[in-house]
Amino acid sequence: MKIPKQKSKSKLSTIVHHLGWSVIIQAVFFFIPLQGIAQGVPKAYEAISYHGTVNGQAATFILANGYIGASSLKLYHPGYKKSIVFEPDQGVGDEKNRLKFITYQKGRLDYFIMSNMQDTYDENPGYIVGNYYLNHRVFLVKFWLIKHSGDKH
Repeated sequence: MKIPKQKSKSKLSTIVHHLGWSVIIQAVFFFIPLQGIAQGVPKAYEAISYHGTVNGQAATFILANGYIGASSLKLYHPGYKKSIVFEPDQGVGDEKNRLKFITYQKGRLDYFIMSNMQDTYDENPGYIVGNYYLNHRVFLVKFWLIKHSGDKH
């Protein structure tokens, strides 16, 4: 006597059988919104690069035109592998359009106060000025716009 062959179940039907449709539907509705997050959020600002020197050390300033709170400043110490990153302590400038940049590196008390920090600029400034505060001393700093070929700055 021959035993009739049973149809083999697909992997999907086995999963559905064990989990049930409600669990699968919930999982689909949970993961669909995450797909949009995984694709990344577009930036709402333009990152403009500036260069300069601070107390004899090379430095770069990234102006986030459109959201000033995303700006950053990097100070490069000779002999160190990593730069020191300074970020705004607030998302907007004060009433005089000054913005303080601090570092979260342990033990560092130096900081920058940059002038004319607007949230948006119609034209990118040719330079950005401010002050660097270190050990009760103040150093004037000036960052120049880095022009790339084809820029209309």
